[in-house]
Amino acid sequence: MKHKYSATFPLLCIVFLHITFLACERRGLTYYEVAEISLSVDWSLSGLDSKEADFGATVLFYPQTGGEPKVFLLGDRSGDKIRLPEGIYHVLLFNRSFNDFSNITFRGKEGYETLEACAGKIITRPDEGMRTLVSSPEELAVATMEGFEVTEKMLGNYGSTPYKQTTVHPEIIATGDDPCHIHLTPQKMTRKIIATFHIKGLNNVRSLTCRLDGVSESVFLATGKPSANTVIQEFVPSTYQFTPESPADGTISGTFEIFGLHTGSEHRIYIDALLTDGKTHFTESYDNVEVTETDDGQGTTTLRIEVNTGKIPDVEPETGSGSSFDVDVNGWENDINTDIPVI
Repeated sequence: MKHKYSATFPLLCIVFLHITFLACERRGLTYYEVAEISLSVDWSLSGLDSKEADFGATVLFYPQTGGEPKVFLLGDRSGDKIRLPEGIYHVLLFNRSFNDFSNITFRGKEGYETLEACAGKIITRPDEGMRTLVSSPEELAVATMEGFEVTEKMLGNYGSTPYKQTTVHPEIIATGDDPCHIHLTPQKMTRKIIATFHIKGLNNVRSLTCRLDGVSESVFLATGKPSANTVIQEFVPSTYQFTPESPADGTISGTFEIFGLHTGSEHRIYIDALLTDGKTHFTESYDNVEVTETDDGQGTTTLRIEVNTGKIPDVEPETGSGSSFDVDVNGWENDINTDIPVI
């Protein structure tokens, strides 16, 4: 007597093999959809503080044909391995992420050429009608690469079979000829400004607020070009130094970051000094301020501004204020740098 299932056994085997074949074929199709790209980043010319490494970085791949960019967050900003489908991309990398800045916002994220870093805290003063940036942006460094291509031959280069693995020879690494490797060197996008004020009667000053006009509101990351829209940058100098030969006089300076200075206009600085009597304000403005530029060769461009102010009037210090720049010159020794408490 024949077993009643013997006739169906070959059919079951055929069905099983067919399903297995389809599953393997599906895995193969998925397997070949992307290529693994090795990304390395050299931050030595970025001019950034070493603490910036804690924030990581962001890299965007914009398809040349258009569409949403592919965004990757790098916990280790020195590099990572990422996977991309076939296509041609414009690459843009910057320190931190879109949400890690306090004083920078971003717009135009949908396009490589439109991505823009903008000043985050702009106010319009009712009495002046001027757009004023009350906090300077954090340091920002950017690297770009245009026309990076992921070809069909590169797809599946991370596979486990020998013919799928990419072998990179030392000479290829040295010459940068590995098509599956991207090396980027970010450079600083913001500029440091050091503003120094030479003040006669510094001992009568309790606090100083300064405003610089012609400061760019934003910068385009792909080109590094500052926008034509300008704002007034407000800042509070925080370092002072008295002159040994004339201890009532001295200098006060401040350092801050900007996206750029508008080259088509003359620059003006306004100062508003609150004096030690707690009520008198000394205000002045200075036209055609000269700006000098230096590059330290390590990625930092510094703009320097020096202003000689008018004589600050003598006032009777407010009793118990304890917040003037006055000093006791008895036993004067070396110059000192001290932070000024911000009022």
